[in-house]
Amino acid sequence: MGAERADRVVALQAALLRAASEFGSEPAFDDVRPRVLATAASLDYVLMLARRAAGARIPERDADRAIHEGIVRAVDDCIVAATAIARTDAPGAAAYARDVAHALQQVLREDSVDGDDRRFAVIVLANA
Repeated sequence: MGAERADRVVALQAALLRAASEFGSEPAFDDVRPRVLATAASLDYVLMLARRAAGARIPERDADRAIHEGIVRAVDDCIVAATAIARTDAPGAAAYARDVAHALQQVLREDSVDGDDRRFAVIVLANA
């Protein structure tokens, strides 16, 4: 289970970094760029926790809570970034939104971050 969770964290981080690298110059992305980059950076620590490689003794309950909170933030920021990108006319914007929606569907299912607002946002992205 830990390796699968770590893979989902990597997928979230890759989606955020892809947003910044491919669409970072889009004016619609200006307002979310700092948030997206901060979340992508914080996922390094979440990944270390998910792989149990943080280098410090952290109670499992605390590590699990931190992983969950990091994933929730990353999901929300992926939705914000993909929504902003999907609203542009940039080449590849719709494909990016659909790719993110696909990745988020698994995370929502597996990491208990599903909710009506998130589910609806992912459906909208999947249909971009």
